[in-house]
Amino acid sequence: MERGANMSTPVIVQANPAIAERGNVHIYLPEGKGPHPYVLGIHGGGWQNGDQSSYAFLWPHLKQRGIALVLVSYRLAPAHRFPAPYEDMLVSLAWLRNNNGQHGLDNERCMIYGSSAGGHLAMLIGARATAEKHAMPKLCGVVCNCGITDMNAQYDHEAKRNGTMVTTFMGTTPSADVSLYRDASPIAHVHAAMAPVWMAHGSGDTVVPVDQSRAMAQVLRAKGHSPIYLEAAGLPHTLRETTNDGKNIEPMVLLFEHDLMRFIERVLQ
Repeated sequence: MERGANMSTPVIVQANPAIAERGNVHIYLPEGKGPHPYVLGIHGGGWQNGDQSSYAFLWPHLKQRGIALVLVSYRLAPAHRFPAPYEDMLVSLAWLRNNNGQHGLDNERCMIYGSSAGGHLAMLIGARATAEKHAMPKLCGVVCNCGITDMNAQYDHEAKRNGTMVTTFMGTTPSADVSLYRDASPIAHVHAAMAPVWMAHGSGDTVVPVDQSRAMAQVLRAKGHSPIYLEAAGLPHTLRETTNDGKNIEPMVLLFEHDLMRFIERVLQ
């Protein structure tokens, strides 16, 4: 494949023509001969915003470690409700499995990273998609920052605050479609053969309650896993470290960055 200058810009490949530009895959490769292990980044945005460029900030953190970065997108609500975004992820994963070799990526060393709505999709892939044995590269780990893992719990949280994020995404309520909410909830699909999981959440999160990550960690442990779960006392809905007065640290420092990078390096070795 052709590389951009020092790979500061991605190579863009169409993986899902049916969804047009949102089917583009952005690939950043480090120096050296491949195939390279890689992180697959899934953007957040409440399932209603964001695209493949949203997580380009991960590249400086991975490049120095010789790890590639692959960024994907999906159709957005309300025009495209669940399960459309999840199905788009499955198409991208199948494409990666079948085409990794042509683009310098190692089919045996893939890790998924997501935050918020992206964390939801990352966890749903790590739990449900692997249980259903969908075509994908070998999944070596899942990272989820402040992710939605229980759609029923998220619905209840928003109902108390007149929030509409979940109903916009789901198009219905839990009482009206019990099975759809279960299908969309990673916590309902945890199984013993899942890849290692790393999670972080701010205890002050008012968008996605921290209780969801706490519960997900408990269910993972009950299934025999040893998830890494780190909680940032008082921090809001974020994947960034902040100063004591709540301002984002510049240049960007990822939440629990040292531990996160250690996890990424370990599972992708």
